[in-house]
Order: sequence, then C-alpha cells, then structure tokens
Amino acid sequence: MTLLRFCLLTVIVSAGASAQAPAERLTPSQRALYARLLAMADTRTLDTSSVDQALVSSSDALARQAALAVGQVGARAAAPRIARLRDLVEGSRPTVAAHAAYALGLLRDTASVPTLTRALRSAPAVAAEAAWALGQIGEPGREAVVSALAAEASAVSVRVQLLLAAAKLRPVPVEAITPHLRSGDGPVVWAAAYAIARPRAPGGVRALIEAASSPAAADAGPANTTLFPAGTEARGQYDFGTETGARIRTEIARALARPAAGDSLADQALTLLTALARDAHPHVRINALRSLGSYEGRGAPLVIQGTADADANVRIAALQTLATSRQIGPTDWPALWAADTGFTYRRYVIEAAVAHGAALPAIREWAAHRDWHHRAILAAAVSGASDHGAARATLLPLVRDADARVRAAALGALTGDTARITDSVRVLAVAALDDSDQVVRALAIAALGRMRRAEDLPRVVAALQAARDDREADARVSAISYLAAAWRRDSAAFTPELRQRLAALPVAADPVTRATAGNFPPLASWRDGVVEPRPASWYRSVVDRIVVPALAGRPATAVIRTVRGPITLRLFGADAPITVNNFVTLARNGTYSGLAFHRVVPNFVAQDGDPRGDGSGGPGYAIRDELNPQRYQRGILGMALSGPDTGGSQYFITHSPQPHLDGGYTTFGRVVAGFATLDAIVQGDRIVRIEIR
Repeated sequence: MTLLRFCLLTVIVSAGASAQAPAERLTPSQRALYARLLAMADTRTLDTSSVDQALVSSSDALARQAALAVGQVGARAAAPRIARLRDLVEGSRPTVAAHAAYALGLLRDTASVPTLTRALRSAPAVAAEAAWALGQIGEPGREAVVSALAAEASAVSVRVQLLLAAAKLRPVPVEAITPHLRSGDGPVVWAAAYAIARPRAPGGVRALIEAASSPAAADAGPANTTLFPAGTEARGQYDFGTETGARIRTEIARALARPAAGDSLADQALTLLTALARDAHPHVRINALRSLGSYEGRGAPLVIQGTADADANVRIAALQTLATSRQIGPTDWPALWAADTGFTYRRYVIEAAVAHGAALPAIREWAAHRDWHHRAILAAAVSGASDHGAARATLLPLVRDADARVRAAALGALTGDTARITDSVRVLAVAALDDSDQVVRALAIAALGRMRRAEDLPRVVAALQAARDDREADARVSAISYLAAAWRRDSAAFTPELRQRLAALPVAADPVTRATAGNFPPLASWRDGVVEPRPASWYRSVVDRIVVPALAGRPATAVIRTVRGPITLRLFGADAPITVNNFVTLARNGTYSGLAFHRVVPNFVAQDGDPRGDGSGGPGYAIRDELNPQRYQRGILGMALSGPDTGGSQYFITHSPQPHLDGGYTTFGRVVAGFATLDAIVQGDRIVRIEIR
C-alpha cells in the first residue's frame, strides 16, 4: 500500500504549548474505560455509555480521548454526541475543549461553525484547534476565518492556524492573507507564504516577492536540532526556531512558478528564483529548481546546474524537474549519466532522458539487468515517454518478467494511459487477471475499467472471487471499484447469474474491502458486516503498555538504524496508541530489518516499511487511522496510506512541514535526533534495524 525541518526548540515559546506536560496517571478502572474508548474508535462504533462516563471523569486524559474518539468514528456514528462536542468546546477544560474542536473538524460538521467561530476568542489552545476545524469544514467557515484574520488574533499559534485554514478555501482569500506577510512573527509570515504558495495563488505573488527581502525571511543562525525535553508537547504548533527564514524562503520559491507569476511578474520572479536556486538551505534550492522548470528554456541552465549540486536530493530534484519540463532544451545526456554513479541519481537520469526521447545505452542495459529494481524502474520511467511505440516495445517483454514487481511496473506503465491500451495490450490485461500476484491483478482490473466493456463483467467478478484469500486487499478493492463504476453506468448489465455469484460471496474480513463495498449496492451490506472484534484484553494491554507510560512522561522511543546513521524518534503513545503498538510490534519482530526507503521525495518525505520493495507491500492486514491534533511539522512520523484506514507497515518521515497532511494521515512520532541522517537519505537506502526503547 502506498500513499504523499521540524526544528526542535530548547524552549517552547508559542502560545498554546505547554513547557512541560504534567504526568497523568490512570486508576485501574480508568484504564479499563480508556480501553473501551480505544475499542470504540477502532471499530468505528459509538459507545455512548463509555463516552459519557469519560467526559465527566476527573482525568483530562480520559476526557480528551473520549472527545477525540467521537470524531474518529465518523459523522454517521458520531451523530448522537456531536452536540456534546459543541458543549465541550465552550466548556471550562481547555485541553478537552481543544480536542473537541479538533474532533468537530474531523467530522466536518457545518452546524458547528457558530460554536467554532466563538471559540476563536477562547484560550489559544482551543482557538487554534477551532481555526483548524473551520478550515476542514471549508466554505461554510470562510467568513469566520477571514474576519478573524482581519482582527489579527494575538496568539501566534492561532494566527498560524487561521492562515493554514485560509489555504484550504477556494478561491484563496489572498487579500486577507497578504497583510500577514509583514508580521513581526516568523511563523505567521511562513503560514501566510504557505497559504499563497500551496495553491500557487497568482494574486499573492507580488507580495511574496516583496516578503523575500523582509527580516523574517533572513537566516537567524545555524539550524537548531536541540531535543525537546522528554515530556514537552507542542500540539498544533508550527515553529522553526533559527530556521524560520529558510522555511519562508522555501515557500516563496514554491510560489514563483511561471503559471502563478504570469507575464507581468515573470522577470522579477525569475530573478528571485535565480538567487534562491543558490540558497544555503537545500530545501530552498529544491523548491527553486522545481519552479524554475516551469520557465522552460529560461530556467534550463539553472536546473541543469542543479544536477551537480553538493546535496544528493537537490541533484535528484533537478533531474525530476528535467523529466517533467519537456521544453527545457537539449542536454548532454551521456555527460549527465557519467557525472554520478549513484543508483538513484542514474534512475532519474534515465527517467529524464526517456521523457525527452534521448537514447541512452543504459536503457537497453537496465531492461536486461539481473536486479529487478533496474527493470522495474525502467518500466516506470518508460511510462513517461512521448514515443508510445518505443515505450511499448520496451514494456512488452517486461510484462512477462519472472519477477511480479517488474510485471506490475510494466503493466501499470502500459495501461496507465487509456490511449496506449491497444487490442494487444488489452489481451495482456485480460491474461493478467490470472496472475499469481495480487498487485498485477489489481492493475489489470483497473486497466479493464478504463475500457468499460460489458463482456469484462464476468471476468472481474471471477477475479473478485479469486482474490478472497489474498494477503492484501489490492485486487479485491480494485475489483469492487470496477464493479461499482459499472453498476452506476448500467446496473442492468448485471445478469441474475452475476448477482447470485456476488450474493454468495462471504463478507470480507478486512475493513478496507468492506468500506469499498459500501459503494456497490449488491455488496453494500458488507460495510456493516460483523467481523470478529479484538478481545477487550487486547485494548487493555495497549493502554497498559503504550498509553500509560506516555501519559506518565515515559513515551517509547524508536531508533532507526540506517546505512547513513541513526534517526531517533519519540513515539506519540497517548495520541495514536494502536498505531504506535503496531509499529513497535513490527519493529521488535524484525519486519523492518533490511528494508529500503522505497520512496524519497526531496523536501517532502522519506518512506519505508514495504517488505515487497516496490511501494505496494504491507504486513497482510490494515489498521484504522488514529487522526489526532499532532501536526505535520518537520520530522514527523506518519502512517502511509492508499486510502482511509489502510495503514499497515509503511511509514514516512517528513523532511519539511506539510500542513495539508494534518487530519488526513495518522501522526505517531517525531524525530528528536538524526536530522542530518534524514536529510541525507536517498531512495534505495536501507535500514539495518529499528530498536524500541
């Protein structure tokens, strides 16, 4: 399954963060109640008795968990207690009120907009979560967000969250955002820059160019990598210490792409990007090179220079930019190939060369390479070729490769674009329905879905039947998605025989398949199908082993031993206990030992945890999301997904702040040491093992 600089401060100064979270202890009866709340969230069923009991408990930890669990079960199940969440937002317990506001955001409850609007005047911790929730709700919260931005809330954390909420609105309220680029608070300037850069709003480009010369965008000193003290928390915060200026410049560089700058500001933007492409911080250079690629020939010299950057991930970003900028001009591909012998570097040279129609001898060599990685990567690279005939000639032999990962890459490349699906390719897709590999079968079903032929319905139903015992859900989900789309087009095409075959299928055991089936009327009952629940003792053990130590200020720590050095993470046992338990269990049984970072997107994430090695593998089960108020700062550990509730063994660590991931992917830890290692990792680097302390 797939998916997608957290600067640590010596002192937390942002409003709403606690300098030292007090230890919280649970009595035996409170632990049992906490376990019931975990079970409730995990099964997505509302346990009103447990919620009501926890909300009046003297334990803030229990009350917070109850409020959060209501948000995690989903809007339909949560309906009987949404009004109670609104009451909590306006209650006298700030941490509980903050979690209740966050839960209303998860539920996207439009009826809660008045409550959340009033909460913007509450304590900073509550106001910040109310601002986030309004952003999640979207258009119904626009007036509240824009008005609050004009009022300039005093707390930095609240202004930051209001600006990030504004970034989600369409159209983006640029006029309300740009005044904050002149703020004296660096995190506020960053959030304003992000709010313009993320959607690349043209109306804010001129203000960003001016902001580039402001004091806030200047470096304040060396990067700060000091650890948080063991018990500190900074939920909802975005603060970068001495790296604030670099974070602002990174967003400015992203915003200056040619489509946003337009004709009137293109020259000014290009001048600034030229300077940012030589910035001292590699993340700034990465974003500058990506934007320069949009200027095609005018930006080409700097992009090509970037392929020789001292930082490996900057070089890779430059090559990726070459691959996507078709008009960037002629390049000396053999010289580019010879400049670096690294596997990942050369992978992207091939991708860029193929995109430009260049003939590198290495393309033939990689097609016959004994290492499956080379063959699979070549297949993925060829998918971007403009010469469909040449691409097909390269891919056809790879569709029959002995390694399933190569077959999957080749079939995906052949069928990803409907225009490439010739009759001969269609024959290959039909044959692939019988492949031994579930990912290959899933891709074949998806390809047939793009062709929409009624005669394929029986084949896909048969593929769904055959996928019943697959370890992963890929083929089942692909088949049900195909059938649901076919049903919407013409339900009459489902003959009585097909309906009988579907009705005879047993309810799938995994929640991912059942959730997908909810969109297909013949299998809609699967969504609410009863599956053997975990025993109560299991949830109690998670509370005892994961939650209790975290609440007491003794959270579990993970050390990822990589070939480039260690990365140490503090795990969020109180925020995402089931996810932490899953990660700890997999680490201790050796699942991660020897695996590679199969996906590294420079200045975004480094992703690991795929035993298959191509990005589509997992442990054979899925866990539920545990969305919580921890934010995607730099160095945050998140659960990789291919859709809601599809987490397993794959995780990622953010290179830089990624607010768009907040509330969408479970956060369950953060880097506390080893940022240099994190930044040095390139795709393909291996981990030795993960140690849990």
